[in-house]
Amino acid sequence: MTMPPQQPQQFQPQRPPTHWPPVPPMAAMQPAPSPWQARITAAKRAYSRAGAAITLMLVVWVLLTLLLQGAVAGMLHTPQLSMWLSVVISSGVLYCIALPLGFIVLRTEPMLPTRRFTLKPSRFLMYLLIALPITYAGNIIGIVLSALLSGGQASNRILDMTGGSDWVVNIVAAVLLAPIVEEWLFRKQLIGRLRRFGELPAILVSALFFALFHLNLFQFFYAFGLGVLFGYVYTRTSKLRYTVGLHMLINANGGIVAPWFMNRMMAVVEEHPTAETITNAQMGALLSGFAYAFVLLAATLAGLVLLIVRWKRREFYLAPEQLPRGAAGRAAFGNPGIVTCIAVGALGTLLMLFA
Repeated sequence: MTMPPQQPQQFQPQRPPTHWPPVPPMAAMQPAPSPWQARITAAKRAYSRAGAAITLMLVVWVLLTLLLQGAVAGMLHTPQLSMWLSVVISSGVLYCIALPLGFIVLRTEPMLPTRRFTLKPSRFLMYLLIALPITYAGNIIGIVLSALLSGGQASNRILDMTGGSDWVVNIVAAVLLAPIVEEWLFRKQLIGRLRRFGELPAILVSALFFALFHLNLFQFFYAFGLGVLFGYVYTRTSKLRYTVGLHMLINANGGIVAPWFMNRMMAVVEEHPTAETITNAQMGALLSGFAYAFVLLAATLAGLVLLIVRWKRREFYLAPEQLPRGAAGRAAFGNPGIVTCIAVGALGTLLMLFA
């Protein structure tokens, strides 16, 4: 009789218990490690390896990009490369060299198989609305802090790119490639390999890496907030399509749609400081811009209400190697790889602020 093939065991989400068994202090440990201590050690090793992978990726990406951009600028005898050429070099180094090297380190940690769940369109729209207040609140914090630290001299590189480069470059780089690659790395690979020790610390570490990865203080706070939101959506569905879709829509709004409306309105204002000689087409551009701003404001306020309501209903399920809260935090952030990644990412972010 032929037996049917066995399916790989999958993680079945369960709610965590109310009370955890106590974790024995280090002084009371016997020479043979307890099950708790063995689990904590394995978690520290996994988180440290993840930190080392992202650190390697960041260092290789930045250094090699600067070297290649400098070499190409010297060959072309120009002090500054065009935006599209800079993006091509930076993206090529990241996707073809830095990311594969980091993945080699990261893939040594096992991926946790999980059940997948479908997200209803109404729930997807809800998360999209929630993303709006996170984006704009984080953006304001980043702008204010960057101005304070730089004395108002720092410029937002992401605005320079979206405002000065070709629309095709923005669509390909920011709306298509970046969401797919970043969600694959920070949600599928990082959370997928760390969630077995607890969903919340895996989401927080992934969001922190995602924010540091941008090396831009203007983007840091909203990137962290969106990273937490995307991580939560991914842990509840285990399907990358939803976070990729959210990421694409947020980037499209901030990098394509909003600048398009803003540029049209600014062109009318600069050409006609008063409304006496304005044409019907120009009036249409102004009205469409105001309508877009009104809809966006209403959606942001709706998202803020949803964020407050849904925050009270958040759920994190029990993982196969779940650690208690105190031990989970120490394991996730108290290891050499994570500490090094935070230090390197923070240093790079500050240096880019004054570059």
